[in-house]
Amino acid sequence: MSTGTTATSPTRHSQPVRAITSTLSARASPSVPPASQTYEPLARAVLRRRLLYHILPQSSLTAWASTAFWMTWHAGGISTLALPRLLVIPFLPTTLLVTFLVWAFGVLPIVVLRKSYLTAVSAPSSSPSQRVKIAYSNPSTLRALSVYLIAGICVSTINIVVSRTFESASRGSDLWVFAKSRRHPYYLNGRFLFLFVSQVSLAASFHFRSVLLDRAVVRWTRDPVSKTDTMIGFFRRLLGVGITTGVFTIATFTAYTIAFGLARSIALPVLLQIPLVSRLFRPFLGHFLRGRWNLVHLWWNRALIWHAFLLGLTTIGGWEFTESLFDDKVQEPLAVASQTADPMLTLISGITSHDPYYLHLSYSELCKHAEDDTNAASTRRINVFGDQKHTPTLWTTLVRAALLTLGKDYQLLLRRGAPPPPPAAPTPTPKPVGPVAPATPFIRKPVLKPTPSSPLHSVVTSLAADGAVTQALTHSLDSTVAHLPDLFKSTAPAPPVVAVQKTVATVKAASPALLGMVPTPNDFIPLKVQAIAKEITQWWSRPRASRLADCAVPNRATDALIVEVLSRLVCASLTEDRYGVVQRDIPRILEALLLFLTALEEAQKEIVVDDAEEAARAFDVYSLPADATKEAIVRVVQTFGPRLTAFRFPHRIAEKLQGFADYY
Repeated sequence: MSTGTTATSPTRHSQPVRAITSTLSARASPSVPPASQTYEPLARAVLRRRLLYHILPQSSLTAWASTAFWMTWHAGGISTLALPRLLVIPFLPTTLLVTFLVWAFGVLPIVVLRKSYLTAVSAPSSSPSQRVKIAYSNPSTLRALSVYLIAGICVSTINIVVSRTFESASRGSDLWVFAKSRRHPYYLNGRFLFLFVSQVSLAASFHFRSVLLDRAVVRWTRDPVSKTDTMIGFFRRLLGVGITTGVFTIATFTAYTIAFGLARSIALPVLLQIPLVSRLFRPFLGHFLRGRWNLVHLWWNRALIWHAFLLGLTTIGGWEFTESLFDDKVQEPLAVASQTADPMLTLISGITSHDPYYLHLSYSELCKHAEDDTNAASTRRINVFGDQKHTPTLWTTLVRAALLTLGKDYQLLLRRGAPPPPPAAPTPTPKPVGPVAPATPFIRKPVLKPTPSSPLHSVVTSLAADGAVTQALTHSLDSTVAHLPDLFKSTAPAPPVVAVQKTVATVKAASPALLGMVPTPNDFIPLKVQAIAKEITQWWSRPRASRLADCAVPNRATDALIVEVLSRLVCASLTEDRYGVVQRDIPRILEALLLFLTALEEAQKEIVVDDAEEAARAFDVYSLPADATKEAIVRVVQTFGPRLTAFRFPHRIAEKLQGFADYY
């Protein structure tokens, strides 16, 4: 037994010893996911749904209405058609086909363009001239202009083809590209040029107006149209679009008609006198030189002018309705967080977005959760305040992101919209000073002994221009002239330099009179016209106080939401924060709000403009974040009351906070 036991013992002890595995291992807490993974995909899905089910169908209604109008026009008009025929025309297959073509080539490119270049922050500009300069220096603006021009050309082409198809019933004249001439088959039809160029001019003018209005930027509103007012908002939009379209089309078409007449009667004859230009364009435009254009042509071609005006009116109306519809839909708030398992985590992740557009949408939805009084909302806020699952926690991420965004806008406000100064150049390190070498005197005299010169060389040197003899003669002449009587001095000829200086002085004295005798272009322009041109130039380049304010607070709508979210969460923490997590951040939150409010009030005091309307606009720009910040501070002061004495604030912040406490 003993022998067997000793034989098996080494085998058992030769196996390696293994550690007991345990499931109690330390795991790192997850961080808040980025907005690109949580909030932004959900927001894009909702925006895509709005585009497909709201913007595109309603934009097709304007194309359908304009096509029905033109089909009725080509069929003879309302006065010549019976009521059943008028009711059937909008639903004919031809009308629906033309509607699709007009919408696909004339309206849909505008929607795609707005979606592609949508932004939440505009480029800083203080005047219309600066805005146009900045806009057209961007390649995207030129691409947008090309889209508008192509859309206008497509709409006019479709209209011309439909007019040719219904030529027998149309009240208009022939609109083919070339004139009916056997001898000159390449002469362009003047009626076609007038209609075609009018659409191009209206498209370019509409794009220029969009640049001035900075329409690519989202215009946030605090009170969007609710779903119960959809029909009221729709008819209100129709009324506003109708007035805007009518005024814009009348003004632009009138200017175009005048410009077309001047080009037809003055510019074209002058251009065709140039040899190279005449050889290129005379085969196409030579027939326009035979008759002089005058006002009578307007009456003779009134049908064509009316046709071109109505075509421009329907085209601009469709674009304006689509743009206004797009402007309203992209600024409406979203409600995507409720679709997720943890809405507050999704929204806190959304406020970390680097895109200002999604940043505003996330704060807008977070504000609704912060002011909600339901039990479910209170539970979500309690989970945020007591979160221990994430590193950093949800509340730390929220307050850090909010104060960081508010701090950036605060620094921009202090600079009044100016870019940040460049970083200071690093100070060069001084070079180490070594031992100073002993000073050695520098001998400026020739070291070698000079050799004696020959007598001939001495004579030549003395007779040179700077020699001794020449200097002696010059000195003697000057002294002699100085002692001459005044009679002999007056007859002495003046030096050439003095004579030239006197001539130049005489010419300078007479130059204003000579220039006054030369006619300038302003002499041929009436004084009233010069005064109007000067006023237009000043209006074009004059800085606007409202635009300067817009440059100082470009994210004012988002800032107003940030201060409201922070104040509501701080107030809710009085009863919902079980561990006092929020109370530790109350001093720096109030300090940030008070500093931001002080900067806004100082900016409002700096508004000094003669124009009262412009001053009111600038004041309103600052009022949006200023009023929201005041309400936020008052909300916190009224909620905490005397409990604020437990916090320590800097002296300046304490004085301003005491003013709120005493007043409210």
